[in-house]
Amino acid sequence: MARSRHEAAWTADESLVKGHVRRNKAWVLLLLVAAGATIIGTTWWTSMNFQSVTYQLRVCAEPLTKEASWAQVQQAACDPVPIADDRLTLWAGSDEQEPESSTESSWTFKEVPLNTALTAIEINLADPAQTVVLAEPDNLSLRRNLTGDATGRKWTANVGSRGPTSYWILVTPQP
Repeated sequence: MARSRHEAAWTADESLVKGHVRRNKAWVLLLLVAAGATIIGTTWWTSMNFQSVTYQLRVCAEPLTKEASWAQVQQAACDPVPIADDRLTLWAGSDEQEPESSTESSWTFKEVPLNTALTAIEINLADPAQTVVLAEPDNLSLRRNLTGDATGRKWTANVGSRGPTSYWILVTPQP
């Protein structure tokens, strides 16, 4: 037996669902947007791998290039030196960062994104240098040659992505 639509007309008012369903849709939409933003933000933060990074200033007796071996770095007698009037700036994309702290021979930067190719450093030396190289002491390798200006005091380089949290800046003074 088939029923028709008008059969339910006798239903009591108390048994009908009342309320405004549209009012509830806005809250659900806001919750979905907030949940999406939280997931995206957390994923981005995790994927960028933000950590503290330390750069130690060392002076070498012999000039080095990125192509040098770790044995040549050891032969060059690169020893830590006081940073005195030397200044290091880190660029994370377009954001300029000053060191969070420094010791006698090193600078530490907080919350540096390790998994980006947009990180760069700029060092302003008190005394002119012949060469400046960025080294990874944990991996026993040289990472980048820094490019200097005409005075030999300002040196810059892109650090690159997926790097360690500890670097040496190997400086060879001008003769």
